[in-house]
Amino acid sequence: MTIPVERWHRFAQSSNASFYEVEPGVIAVVPVEGSTDDGASARESIDLQLAHLRTTMRRSGVIVFMDRVARQTTEARTVYREAPDPMLHACFALVGGTAFGRAVASIFLGLSKPQVPTRMFATLDEALAWARERAATP
Repeated sequence: MTIPVERWHRFAQSSNASFYEVEPGVIAVVPVEGSTDDGASARESIDLQLAHLRTTMRRSGVIVFMDRVARQTTEARTVYREAPDPMLHACFALVGGTAFGRAVASIFLGLSKPQVPTRMFATLDEALAWARERAATP
């Protein structure tokens, strides 16, 4: 899957991902290809997102490209379930175009009940439409 990062504004970089503002109300997390997501990297990710969202004071949907994640630990899933702020995180749209990306996302969704609405999508366009809709919903 081609990720059009050249059209987006990068606002942060973590140990295993880049963070972009796609448009007002939608941000994207693009993990480093083949990365592992553990408790520390998950906390770093959420902290960077919240810092950005607090500066914009805009509730946003978050698109995460799961195909690039090779492994996600139980600790990471716990952070993603408990740490997001529903006042600022409108949703998490997990994009997985490959069987492996969908499997990683499905494990997260099957094992964890996130406090922020989270869904799996096969394409960026589907994820973007849902993220826009959720961000516009108070």
